Amino acid sequence: MATYPRVDTTYLSDDIYPKCPGILKGLRDYETFTAPLTGTALLKSKKVFDNSKVTDHHAIIPTGQHPQNLTDMERRVFDLIARRFIAVFYPDCKFATTTVLGEVESIEFKATGKQILEPGWRVIFGTPSAQSQEEKEEKGEEENVLPAFVKGESGPHVPDLYEKWTQPPRPYTEATLLRAMETAGKLVDNDELRDALKENGIGRPSTCSHHRDAVQAKLYPQGKEESDSHPYRCGADTDYP
Repeated sequence: MATYPRVDTTYLSDDIYPKCPGILKGLRDYETFTAPLTGTALLKSKKVFDNSKVTDHHAIIPTGQHPQNLTDMERRVFDLIARRFIAVFYPDCKFATTTVLGEVESIEFKATGKQILEPGWRVIFGTPSAQSQEEKEEKGEEENVLPAFVKGESGPHVPDLYEKWTQPPRPYTEATLLRAMETAGKLVDNDELRDALKENGIGRPSTCSHHRDAVQAKLYPQGKEESDSHPYRCGADTDYP
């Protein structure tokens, strides 16, 4: 169903590439996404296939065998693995960075965001707006997707006004805690220490649970937060293609 799970790399070795058409063919439940790739030369990106970035094992991928008798959690995990694998063979997502300036009674407003021009690999996962706020937080994303504007466009616009309350940061879940451990260098001011943590973060897949339990016990002494983490990995789900 899926390859060796205890890995800390998100790259594939070059010897996997010739096997990819067969693996895609075995993903029968995803034919809507694999059909456009059939009979074509699969994209081979250095962002995915790089021997120098592979350690003991390559990244988790499907084996091509049809999964059977999965629990709901196992099915969801396999779905993440399968969609990610398919997506790396899709073209890049193309977008335009848009800045909109507005003025209301001499008060200026500015909005900056993205306009998706060609969704590319994003069709595998749906539109950004389809993601929940929690999913965006786990990926560290703050995407602001704007409606279509024409360069140089001007004129009156009627905005949508919403009344909302600001929210405090969400408590760590097991998934977001593992993510924070993996990207710990981002939270460090010391340049030398940040560089040291840049590659490996805190801990390895085999020791993550130990560190996680220690941190959770310190942050949440009254009880452990409910977990929604990926059971196969130490939070290393990378950038999408």
